[in-house]
Amino acid sequence: MDLNKETAMRLWNKFFGKETKVKDFAGRTIAKGAYNDRNSDFGWNVDHILPQCKGGKTADHNLVCCHILTNDEKANKFPAFKANGINFEIIKVENHYEIKQLTKKTQKEKKTPEYDDAVNFMDSASGVRFFKLLKGIQNKHRFVGSVLIRLKNISNTAVIDFIEKFFDEENISYSMSNNYWSCETKIVAKNYNMPLKEDLSKLLDKCILLNTYLKYYFIPMKYIIQYDICYQINYFEDKQDMYLKAQRINFDNFHGSIDDALFINKLVYINTEAHDREPNLDYNYSYHEYCKYDYTFTKLAKNLTKEVNEN
Repeated sequence: MDLNKETAMRLWNKFFGKETKVKDFAGRTIAKGAYNDRNSDFGWNVDHILPQCKGGKTADHNLVCCHILTNDEKANKFPAFKANGINFEIIKVENHYEIKQLTKKTQKEKKTPEYDDAVNFMDSASGVRFFKLLKGIQNKHRFVGSVLIRLKNISNTAVIDFIEKFFDEENISYSMSNNYWSCETKIVAKNYNMPLKEDLSKLLDKCILLNTYLKYYFIPMKYIIQYDICYQINYFEDKQDMYLKAQRINFDNFHGSIDDALFINKLVYINTEAHDREPNLDYNYSYHEYCKYDYTFTKLAKNLTKEVNEN
């Protein structure tokens, strides 16, 4: 789908019907005849709810008609942003994303530095307020998400660069082992800032997306011979507990032959939509073991298979 005027008008008619002047989600007035007109007070365009740089699709369920100024303020911010002086967050609802206004109560519950405006350390009040916010979240429970990717016999290191793009918000480390039979590369991506269940689900979606690419493109194209992805969540009582123990997070219980699949631990299963997708998954494992969750995105898999066949 191209984001042109024809698409924009179709979306306007779908969302607003015969109305010629409405308010966007941030309360700014937009007029149907002022599409993409920056010289108009009512100029508007179409924005991706989940930004494209975060994997958002150009599909009706991920598009919104909004004032040009609203679009400029939202930009690629995720998961929270401010537009027209109002705080919003982008949350996952079933299989799509929506924009929700943050109420004062919700803002207080989610008051962490990433939900605040930039800190001006030259302003003492701003600096001290930021420090007090940090103090207020030290005793909250912490989740750390870790992903291990095992790759055998990489024929082109562009594969590693490609994977780095998936985990541009995580801390990445690498290791490599060589023996007579194969060369195995291990990539570990860790995210220490996952206060919401949506964050845990977002990392799961990255793993599913990567699983789809590895299975349906990189292996058929022989850029790799085998792979595994393992996603685990670790729980800590507070930030101090996380600091003391997070460096000891490992995948010692994940070993054996490579299965060309995605695996998750129990905390991933019970804290994300993995349970909704696979409610009958036989998960009698402990919190320190892993279960195969070989989920892929079907439509993407078909398109990747077409790419392989065309090559």
